[in-house]
Amino acid sequence: MKLKTSLLFIIRMAIVPCLFYFVIFCIFTYPAITLFSSHFFADQGDGLQNVWNLWWINKAVTQLHQSPWYTSYLHYPHGVSLLGHTLNPFNGFLGIILLRFLSLVQTYNFIVVFSFVCSGFTMFLLAHYLTKSYWGSVIAGIIFTFSNYHFAHAEGHLQLVALEFIPLFILFWFMLMTKPQPWTAVITAIILFGVILCDYYYFLYCILAGFFVVMWFIYKKKYICFLFKKAYLLPLVCFTAICSITILPLLFSLISLHIHDPLLGAHNARIYSLDLLAPLIPGGHWGFAHLTHFYWSNLPGNIHESSVHLGFAVVFMLIFTWVKRRDIDSKSLHLWFFIGLFFLVMAFGPVLHVFGKEVSGAFPLPYTIFGKIFPLLKLAGVPVRMIIMTTLAAAIVSAMGFKILFRNISLKNRIFTLILLLLLFLEYTPKAIPLTQIPVPQYVQVLKKLPGNKGIIDIIPEAGTALFYQTIHEKPMTFGYIARIPTSVYTEYDKLIARVNEIFNIHTSFKADDWKLMESLRDELITLLKRKYKVRYLVVYSDMNILSSRHKMDLVYRDSMVNIYDFGEEKH
Repeated sequence: MKLKTSLLFIIRMAIVPCLFYFVIFCIFTYPAITLFSSHFFADQGDGLQNVWNLWWINKAVTQLHQSPWYTSYLHYPHGVSLLGHTLNPFNGFLGIILLRFLSLVQTYNFIVVFSFVCSGFTMFLLAHYLTKSYWGSVIAGIIFTFSNYHFAHAEGHLQLVALEFIPLFILFWFMLMTKPQPWTAVITAIILFGVILCDYYYFLYCILAGFFVVMWFIYKKKYICFLFKKAYLLPLVCFTAICSITILPLLFSLISLHIHDPLLGAHNARIYSLDLLAPLIPGGHWGFAHLTHFYWSNLPGNIHESSVHLGFAVVFMLIFTWVKRRDIDSKSLHLWFFIGLFFLVMAFGPVLHVFGKEVSGAFPLPYTIFGKIFPLLKLAGVPVRMIIMTTLAAAIVSAMGFKILFRNISLKNRIFTLILLLLLFLEYTPKAIPLTQIPVPQYVQVLKKLPGNKGIIDIIPEAGTALFYQTIHEKPMTFGYIARIPTSVYTEYDKLIARVNEIFNIHTSFKADDWKLMESLRDELITLLKRKYKVRYLVVYSDMNILSSRHKMDLVYRDSMVNIYDFGEEKH
């Protein structure tokens, strides 16, 4: 009897919600699921960068037996720290397991699907813990995981697609505050480690949300030092110890790197801020985005950041739940309204924007002060992403509201609820997610077979595609494309890029008078590439003859598109 009851519980509380979210994902993204094994569910920019992340972590851990937070396979031979890069190691470690029996395409796509399904599931668990409403919690999972924000970042930000740990951390943090137990503390700390292994933004958001939960408990208990009670001491010691072992070394390493070698590549917070109307008007990632083109086309930044609408159905549920707050049996309603409002205000960034324009003469918003308290925010510069915590809070509040609606089973109420759910489905219908299939040129296969493991320079592909090609030929590249690059690395390789481009520009606009200059610059560059940057293979367009009388080099491959030159092994 116990086994049957447990099985039914698992089916109801885990299998049914997960299956439900998987089916909705397949419907919203069709025909993506039919191309699961052939096309990446990602674009050719940041999406392919995240494909490289999966490949690199697997290679670093299983083949090179080194830390994945540093690579010499980019910006070879000096290498570059990946501490500030959007590496999302959790997905990479998951990829290590998946790559044992799936291809790289299948692994990436599995992680995308997993993140959508699991994010809905963990949101369902959190909402159910707080509301005890089954179907209200299922809808909360829909609001959270199928939000416009989530689909917008599915374009290529795999680290931001990994929302699954945020609701789970808040759930276990709530449990730890309510009934402190050592095992709860250990699990909570491990989950928080999972958050930071996905994204630094989400780690900060969880810390802030956790702080507000503590403040709320202080208010409810009317005792500011309740965490120092005997019941909390051992659990909090366990939590602190686990965090000290797992999270603090990573944070200290990041901070130390930024102090000694400042990271470049942060966004402009004034550009990537939430527009006042964005939570209400569907953005460029809506399935019917042409209807609102007049609005989102005027927003600064890009549609991958500005598409964050909550939807009128959710806004209605927020208003409805507030009006009916006396009928809510959950004591945490005000907490979620506060958390949602706090992150909404912070998402507006340093200056208020309306219809894509900064409000002239507007006073600085709280984000400005917030940035001074947390200086590392300057590494981010995308306050609009804080809207995901508003979405989480709105999902919880909506679950509370739907619980009230589901109590009344009258025909009129059922019809109204159905209309509301249909509106939610319509508002959350996304535009088609990108489906990328990269043909692999013959020269990439040739590079893979060429001897040696010295650096290569390939001027043919775009940055994201070059990273993808490296997952095939597996040779170190002199350049690289990462999210945050240390100043010293940027300075070193920016000069080299300029010199390579100089040769390329002279060649493409070739004049007879340029011959001697080009030959001189070419010989100087080849010397530099061979001796300082340990380059062995150079891939250029087929009409670029770079053979030098001063340097021994062989043309090892040629087709209608590219030439591959081999400088040979440099002898010391």
